[in-house]
Amino acid sequence: MNTIKNGTSVSEYLESIRYNHAALRQFFTAMPKGGDIHNHLTGSAYAETYFELAAKKEMYVDLETGKLYKEKPTSGKSTIIQLSKDMDDLHNHRMELIDKWSIRNFQPYKYPLGPDEYFFGTFGLLSALTSDIDNLVYLMHKLQVRALKENVQYLEVMAGSPDVPADCFLGKDYETYKNTLEQYVTDGDYTDIQATLNDILDLFDKNSGTAADDYLKFILNIEIESKKISNHMNCDTTKLKCTYQGYASRGGEPLKVFAQLYVVHRTYIYDFTRLLGGCNIVAAEDGERSMLCYRLHMEMFKALAARFKNQVPTSLHAGELTIGLVRPEHLTYHIDRAIRIANPKRIGHGVDLPFEENSEDLLQTMKDKDIPVEINLTSNEFILGVKGKEHPITLYHRAGVPLIISTDDPGILRTSLTEQYTLLALRYGFSYQEIKEFVYNSIQYAFLIERDHIRQKEILDERFAAFENNFAPASSAPRETAQSENGN
Repeated sequence: MNTIKNGTSVSEYLESIRYNHAALRQFFTAMPKGGDIHNHLTGSAYAETYFELAAKKEMYVDLETGKLYKEKPTSGKSTIIQLSKDMDDLHNHRMELIDKWSIRNFQPYKYPLGPDEYFFGTFGLLSALTSDIDNLVYLMHKLQVRALKENVQYLEVMAGSPDVPADCFLGKDYETYKNTLEQYVTDGDYTDIQATLNDILDLFDKNSGTAADDYLKFILNIEIESKKISNHMNCDTTKLKCTYQGYASRGGEPLKVFAQLYVVHRTYIYDFTRLLGGCNIVAAEDGERSMLCYRLHMEMFKALAARFKNQVPTSLHAGELTIGLVRPEHLTYHIDRAIRIANPKRIGHGVDLPFEENSEDLLQTMKDKDIPVEINLTSNEFILGVKGKEHPITLYHRAGVPLIISTDDPGILRTSLTEQYTLLALRYGFSYQEIKEFVYNSIQYAFLIERDHIRQKEILDERFAAFENNFAPASSAPRETAQSENGN
């Protein structure tokens, strides 16, 4: 007999399995999960998929480093082999490379650098594959299939950055503006930076040519072609709603970063399909150039917002830092500068919150401006070493800042959205109604046009109604008494 009404019995069942990891996984596998809106395409693909592609294309790999090559390198290293589906010792090579292309079996005492360097270094190992649009199409298809199998209805994916010329559309003025921006960073005086950035934007407007059209074609190609591929799981990927975030890599030369961000903004304005949902900035936040140019990057977003009349939604990776990763004084301002200068719609990670100056005021600002934070538990645990009670998730929640649960790079991190919700329940004790609210946040704060927001919320309503009406908690389910996993 169905005893569930308005989710009440579902809530009781969740409490009865609160400390049972396996039962929680079963519960969250079945639960609708709305959207995964902080998701990097090349980090979302599992290493097994990369190996299948590399073997199919008979690429070369350096077994010592794990780096892939399209053509055989001329170095003559004995550790370089050619992959193929028929090669000898296929299984052992596959296992070895899966470990190099993901965090599986990561052993920090064997790696000369930290987990953060190991993680971000993985992307460079795979660049020979990810630089090919056909491979990106296939990776996107695999991500779509996995999302459907996980009861995810919407994906917001960072798929690639725009190509810009070496002179960043500035021609003979390139060196002048390059030196000018570097001087701002050196002096630390940004008093008249907006005037300079506007002069650069005028040249971008004049000289960028077809860059926005080319980038839109790139995004359209990934979306359209990925949904044409058949799969053995009989998933109809056309039923999955997808949008894309354009981005620049913050580790690049400043003018290149600005030019890429400009192209993303211009493309958004041109894109009447709204397949391109918004803009971001990515890469390691503790990198040398990322740190040196952080204020400059935020000023770039401010200039772009003014030029494009705040029409382009932005989600910024900000505060993906913690104690020990950088000097303590540099933990005090990243989220604040993102919020107060760049004025984003969402913040990604936000882990350094406890160290930020005037953090209570910052939390109040995020609440008042309705700026949610995208929480990536497994990512923060591996890259930053922040988990359990060290994570600021409860600080955000108590302050009334909306929370969104996402995966970040589930392939490299060997995780899933289901596991993120499982960890959320295990470690922080959120109720069913709170978790349900987080799921709805993934749609409410998605970079979607109004009619798509309405439709996706309707779909989520229908799925939760079915979940709550058909989910039958066992009346004899034992209440767990063990202590909660807190990640310590």
